[in-house]
Amino acid sequence: MNTVWWYVLAAIIVGSILKYLVYNPWAWVAVDIAVFVAVYVILRRYPWVNLKSSLTFFACLTVVNILVDLGIIGGLIGNIALLILLAWMMFGPGRGGQGGGGRPKLRHPWHK
Repeated sequence: MNTVWWYVLAAIIVGSILKYLVYNPWAWVAVDIAVFVAVYVILRRYPWVNLKSSLTFFACLTVVNILVDLGIIGGLIGNIALLILLAWMMFGPGRGGQGGGGRPKLRHPWHK
């Protein structure tokens, strides 16, 4: 695990600790958005990180967290949505699943 992902994990943990310190759903939403911004700031510093797919994952994660924090969806549905999001991240298109990934197609027979 690279150092950048440890920084991202630390930002998420600090956000969780801050959410336990206050009891206001709108403050929880602010903390979730602040964590998303922190993840963006951390990830944009590293050119080898696929920023588009990483931020898409974290944006979906942030939306699920906000919906659970505001009580729009329940905790069980939020956990199911998180599992679906993780499955999409691991098996979705372009990540080794059926929709792409793997070796690129050869342009010419001699291009090996």
